[in-house]
Amino acid sequence: MIKVRIYSIISLMLFLSCSDFLDKKPNSRLAIPETLKDLRALLDNEDQIIRYAPALLEMGNDDIYVRPEVLKSRPEAEQLIYTWQRSELRSDIGSWTSPYKTIMMCNVVLEALDRGVDGSKVEKETIRGEALFVRAYAYLALSQIYCKPYDRETSEEELGLPLRLSSDFNLKIARSSLTETYSLIIDDLLHATVLLPESVSLPTRPSKAAAYAALARTYLYMNLFSEANLAAEEALKMKSNLIDYNSIERDKSFPFTVFHEEIIYYSFTANGLLLTAARAHIPKSLFDLYEDNDLRKKLFFNKSAAGDIIFKGYYNGTAASYFAGIATDELYLIRAECEARVGDITVGTQLLNALIEKRWAQGEFVAYVPTNRDKLLKDVLLERRKQFPRRGLRWSDLRRLNQESGLETKLVREFDFQGELEKYELLPRAIQYIYPIPRTIMLWDIYEQNLI
Repeated sequence: MIKVRIYSIISLMLFLSCSDFLDKKPNSRLAIPETLKDLRALLDNEDQIIRYAPALLEMGNDDIYVRPEVLKSRPEAEQLIYTWQRSELRSDIGSWTSPYKTIMMCNVVLEALDRGVDGSKVEKETIRGEALFVRAYAYLALSQIYCKPYDRETSEEELGLPLRLSSDFNLKIARSSLTETYSLIIDDLLHATVLLPESVSLPTRPSKAAAYAALARTYLYMNLFSEANLAAEEALKMKSNLIDYNSIERDKSFPFTVFHEEIIYYSFTANGLLLTAARAHIPKSLFDLYEDNDLRKKLFFNKSAAGDIIFKGYYNGTAASYFAGIATDELYLIRAECEARVGDITVGTQLLNALIEKRWAQGEFVAYVPTNRDKLLKDVLLERRKQFPRRGLRWSDLRRLNQESGLETKLVREFDFQGELEKYELLPRAIQYIYPIPRTIMLWDIYEQNLI
């Protein structure tokens, strides 16, 4: 991974690394970048810009399995998260603070641009577009953890996020409505589509295609399928590459290369907790979804000597908790789903076939034939499940699909610990699909807590 040199903006960096961040609120006057070089350094800070993704987007879904003896050795909060128990302690402080640090950094950049800095108009517009994209992307991730699934009928009344538009964390900010939260995300991303360039030197920086792709994901989570389809189509006009999985060496520890041709925006998280490879295995129920001629079965997974199924198909090309970026494969499946729902099933089937043919052994793929919308939709959703393990997408898919009759999923975890059988369930639409705001945050702020 290319390490970007971070210039010395001492006060801000001290704040970002400060271990007592939760106990002492920073004074925004300490962080005053003055040049475009300063702002570029902030947005190239890889640890805070592309590695902050919250662990909670993966820890509670059905794509991981943790052995009972390993689970019992972990902190109480992780046990509660994994078993979906209702408790205020079912939380992860980093999943809240890390995205908000990223948002703060973006606000520092935007405020500096508003004050006025010397430099070319094009460079200033690009930096503004990047800050808006990263802020929106962080808020989108937070919304999938701390807010209810979006419903246009109730979104005005439902709690959204505290929308911090200033770098001053001393400001008391109440929670917005869910409508306001998604409106900010969309507004930031729409603005970014105008400001960002079509091409970037590295996908660690967002491009115009990345902004359209993030919009497509946002609209999908809002069940705005026509809008999601159009946004995904715009992104694919700029980047539509698909890897032929037949060309990838299957026996490598990490088969996918860094910055491979499907990557639109590169981001991942190394926030381990339960998600390290030594702890989180793949459930057999997921592994069994893949047929033998499906190359993902060998590219995504290994088996340990003990028989555990280990994930290796990280789309960031190295070990991680999960790939948190955006790739073209997601856009093909967004478009295919949207066509199945509100468009042309022939087009939807073509999109699905274009993707899946490159995932199967050469000469073995049998193309899907369009029959009806319901069948195509179920096929697309199955392929989303198979294409996106450890991608930070499954939790959001469960949340949104559980709102639809016939697409709900009841999750069950059963394990035998020292002869005692333990069973836990997560029902569709359960309150546990929303995490409580961490107790430490609640001690010094004014937020209304989620139901637990």
